[in-house]
Amino acid sequence: MRRIGTSEDGSLAHRFCDYLLTLDIDAAVDVERGGASDKWDIWIRNEDEVERARSEWTQFQAAPDAPRYDLAEEAARVRERRVEAHLNRMRVHGPNAPKAESAPRPAPQPEIHNAAESRQPGIPVTIAIIVISVAVSFTSHFGDPRPSRNPEETTLEEKTYDTLSFVDRRDYAIDEDPFASIKKGQLWRFVTPMFLHADEFHLAFNLFWIIFLGSAIERSSGSAFLVALVLITQTAGMLVQVSLPTEPVILESLRGSPFDMGASGAVYGLFGFLWLRPHVDRCYPVRLVPINVVLMIGWLVACWFPAFPNGANGAHLGGLVAGILVAVTRWPVRR
Repeated sequence: MRRIGTSEDGSLAHRFCDYLLTLDIDAAVDVERGGASDKWDIWIRNEDEVERARSEWTQFQAAPDAPRYDLAEEAARVRERRVEAHLNRMRVHGPNAPKAESAPRPAPQPEIHNAAESRQPGIPVTIAIIVISVAVSFTSHFGDPRPSRNPEETTLEEKTYDTLSFVDRRDYAIDEDPFASIKKGQLWRFVTPMFLHADEFHLAFNLFWIIFLGSAIERSSGSAFLVALVLITQTAGMLVQVSLPTEPVILESLRGSPFDMGASGAVYGLFGFLWLRPHVDRCYPVRLVPINVVLMIGWLVACWFPAFPNGANGAHLGGLVAGILVAVTRWPVRR
């Protein structure tokens, strides 16, 4: 879904969308509230209609009061025909029947609205995170490395886990200092726990959101920005998670551990950025639809209850706050 223009007059924006509807171009108007300076954004739902709609918008701006655009009644009839066709299909074939080719196509409901041309066609950083996470998760036996039969040998699973977790188990065993390995200069440990996962579901869940959120940010803002955002938010999430007491003081769900794993900090950091950035920068080309905000916030809250134990709630909160702070600081983002 792409934004092709903005109007300071809501009636003109709706007038133009009515005109587009008579051309069989699906469009929508989204108001940006700003007190006395409200603005109405015009969004085109289908990618293959964007260029034509932009051309029509240019012509419309030159003469918005032209008689050719007095099509409110015709647009209303088009909407009625679409509703009637949809209801007929539901009555005859049921809700899951395929559409006839002559039936009007419904507007697609993408989970992310991309309002500008992709500035970067590839997503190498997103793909790299996925590949490394899968490889590390399986190589470490999902955070439960199996020891060698020879006590003097260390298995690859153990080496992988001890090298990438926040603290090496041998360092932690000395005085239970969660920052013992960090104090040795092993700063990569602020980030590398994101590649470790506890099981296949944990891996799949995190990678789904990395693909969904990370690819949108990388395409619109570039690989370098995504790398910086992941480093900041994952580090913030790990710091909060590790700093929590290992024994709960107020809530059972606020329990810290230097051996927590997963990309939760980065995932919620990417979400926090995409959630807030369009409100700070109206020209930012990506926005989340409400259902995805509900899903992410809902999961954040659900993890505080006993039904979902062992959630890294500190990492969720730390990453989310970091992502929001990056969004609201107006950090320059390439578009």
